[in-house]
Amino acid sequence: KLRRFLVFAAALVTVLAGVGAALATVAWNSLAARGGEWSMPLRFTLAGRVFEQQASMAVLLRAATHPLAARVIDGRRIITTQGRWQLGTRADRSLAARCEPCRFALPALGPQPLAVERAELVLHSDGADRYRGTLQLGKQDTITLQGRAEFDRRGQLAIDARLPPTPLAHAVRVLGNDLPERDTVQVKGTLAFTLSANSQHGPWRIKPVVQGFEVAGLGSERFADMQRPAACRVDAQASVPTINGWLPRAVIAAEDARFFEHPGYDLAALTDALQHNQTPGAAIAGASTLTQQVAKLIVAGDERSASRKLRELLYAVEMERTLGKARILQLYLALAPWGDGVCGAERAVRVHLGQRDASAVGPVAAAWLASLLPAPDAHLKSEHAIAEIDHARVSRVIDAMRPMSPERREKAQLQLLFWNPPALARLREAAPAPPAESPTEAAQDVSAAPAAVVAATPPVAPSP
Repeated sequence: KLRRFLVFAAALVTVLAGVGAALATVAWNSLAARGGEWSMPLRFTLAGRVFEQQASMAVLLRAATHPLAARVIDGRRIITTQGRWQLGTRADRSLAARCEPCRFALPALGPQPLAVERAELVLHSDGADRYRGTLQLGKQDTITLQGRAEFDRRGQLAIDARLPPTPLAHAVRVLGNDLPERDTVQVKGTLAFTLSANSQHGPWRIKPVVQGFEVAGLGSERFADMQRPAACRVDAQASVPTINGWLPRAVIAAEDARFFEHPGYDLAALTDALQHNQTPGAAIAGASTLTQQVAKLIVAGDERSASRKLRELLYAVEMERTLGKARILQLYLALAPWGDGVCGAERAVRVHLGQRDASAVGPVAAAWLASLLPAPDAHLKSEHAIAEIDHARVSRVIDAMRPMSPERREKAQLQLLFWNPPALARLREAAPAPPAESPTEAAQDVSAAPAAVVAATPPVAPSP
């Protein structure tokens, strides 16, 4: 009898082991993500063997929010690219996950991840792959996003979220975790937005609302009497000069057409830049106003990160109050890099145009000089390679220059057809002459040109 019992027990254990293995295989296979489905890498070791695959997030969330999963999940930790998440369940059967500290990759804001002291996600299942929850960022001062999400049949996640009106001071403390002025800056106003996407990978559509944004405590009033660095001067005078005439108008047209309308930042342009930056392979657009560019030149620097962008924004808003538009424009003209190691409009006019007075530069030359911004080295290199300016780029600046009468604009556009800066004019003069045309071909070329253009052809001038 004992032998029969042992044989039966062995057979039963074998069957149960086989059934368990089969069930485990089925469960493991059920986690596998289908093509195009949102997934995450899943890896574990059993009896010395390593098992790994891309697991379906839809299936994982279904399992994690099931009542039977509470005992398995409580106290578990998972390590992700954001950091280490502590998992738990709550009395209302919601899933909670906390990451402290946490870093979020936001390619639309630059390659550096955004660091926050704490992130806490609470997720509740409404059944049928529908979820609602909150994402709270920060420790003492917090911002809390509320949202809903739903998986479709393809395993893609559609998300709708909103940030209710939240003190901007909280947002600065949460998102500016490594901001040098975090403990001294004083911020007023509120931020709210809606956020939606038809896929967890975006593109994200955001509609922000900012009200009563004011900044103090940064000490930007000290920039009113700042001295130019030696690289930006043409003589021993270090104070910022006042430049009038066409060049300031051209710079505004090229870099910030709404300069006199915005409060230091252009919310519509920032929103458009965020949308553009989500396009795969797209060059990162900054949407910085002239005021933000001055803040970057003086304080924030060139690092491509969300923290640097936030610092630039805060200084820009305060400078609008402490310095005013006129001073900000003159600071930009005094400090802007203009290629070939040239800094400031005065030096740019001397080096690139061969003129001494920046206020006396004509509209065409001013438009060309402004069109080099904000990538002067690249533009100068490409133009020197073909010994010709980019007429379309300069023409767009002339069209946007204000104020300018229609007659003066038309005249400038005509002069642009025949104008080159001195350096390019010399290159063109030194170039080998093209083969001589026969009298018949020359006559055909002249007769084909509009009579008004032929008659109005001016001599090449350095600065019309």
